[in-house]
Amino acid sequence: MFNHSCESLPRRYELDWLRVLAFGLLIFYHTGMLYSQSWGFHFKSQYLSSGVENAMLLLSPWRMGLIWFISGVALRFIAARLSFWDFLVSRSILILLPLLVGIWFVVPVQLYAQMSQESGLTLNYWQFYQAFFDLSHPIFKNYSAGIWPHVDVNHLWYLRSLWQFTLLLVLILPLLHLSKVQALITYLCEQSLLIIFIVLLLPLCALKLSWPSDTFRYPMGALFLLYGYLLAWQPVFYNQLLRCWRVLLGLFIVGYLLVVAGYHIIWQNPASSQWQITSMDMLYTTQRLLGVVLMLALAQRFLNRNHPILSKLNGAVFPFYILHQSVIIALAFWFTPMQLGVIIEPLAIISLTFMICWFFYEVISGFDVLCPLFGIKPSGQYSRKLRFYARLIGFGIISPLMLVLLI
Repeated sequence: MFNHSCESLPRRYELDWLRVLAFGLLIFYHTGMLYSQSWGFHFKSQYLSSGVENAMLLLSPWRMGLIWFISGVALRFIAARLSFWDFLVSRSILILLPLLVGIWFVVPVQLYAQMSQESGLTLNYWQFYQAFFDLSHPIFKNYSAGIWPHVDVNHLWYLRSLWQFTLLLVLILPLLHLSKVQALITYLCEQSLLIIFIVLLLPLCALKLSWPSDTFRYPMGALFLLYGYLLAWQPVFYNQLLRCWRVLLGLFIVGYLLVVAGYHIIWQNPASSQWQITSMDMLYTTQRLLGVVLMLALAQRFLNRNHPILSKLNGAVFPFYILHQSVIIALAFWFTPMQLGVIIEPLAIISLTFMICWFFYEVISGFDVLCPLFGIKPSGQYSRKLRFYARLIGFGIISPLMLVLLI
């Protein structure tokens, strides 16, 4: 299953760039959530608007699907160069340590801002943070949903799901690596792009029709991760995307306009019939897949090259992801009494979020002992020590325990 040679495969620089851009877009997207009038979020600005939702619909269908697809490709390359044991140990350290650090040290500021806005919390942050570790504290009686009472993953749900999906993927690897399955995938990629698109779309539509909407992001993520894993080594597929990028762009623009129209006419209309809602769901699902394949095609066309800064940007992705939403909400909470205005406030939040996250990345990456806590690969010597102690402690004991705690 593991150690299938990938030495002859070139580095997928376009996917590295796409990973950086996809996670970078989360800062813009989650800043937009502060101002969305109809979409729920942990904290809301005083400058709410329904118009911002039109811009966010450009990203919302496909942003996480793209991240999951790239995660699947990454897993294929990682599994090809590591043994089974090293694969599980390295992925668990990379994912679980940042998740646990984020839950207890990064996410709480979001709950503090939310409770301050919704229930008039009068504690300062230090008093709140002390209470946060008391799982039976009465101030959290109305905030009981989460991993433990009032403790939740918030935006870090991706890390938890990524680890769980990785374990599930390992279980089905013998099936995925069967020669007949690989031959079938290769055969599919040799068909027209329309046929490929339909084959990939049908499972997404079936999931959307059968799965509850409030938890649909989980099976959707697992499916896109599986797509990425299976298509990682299929150059014919990417060549087809490259040839058709203009057509995909045109279809995506049309799809976006239809999604915006359907959002206001159907989804925002309480009188909409069930068939209208279902039709809109199918349109949105189609746009989800179309957005992912378009981004892959554009990356093939414009980003398939290396740059000296790419490695550094790639290393900053996890720290940015872990920190960004808490920084956004903390800044919005701080700026609210200042009444900066509908233009200055979001610009200040976006700019400062990038600067603050980069500052923390530079500080964290300077200390090898801190790197694994935020998903940064430490230096070679420290990395070897980390793998040794992880083996010594015993992945087989700790990981199932963490799975119980994190579900």
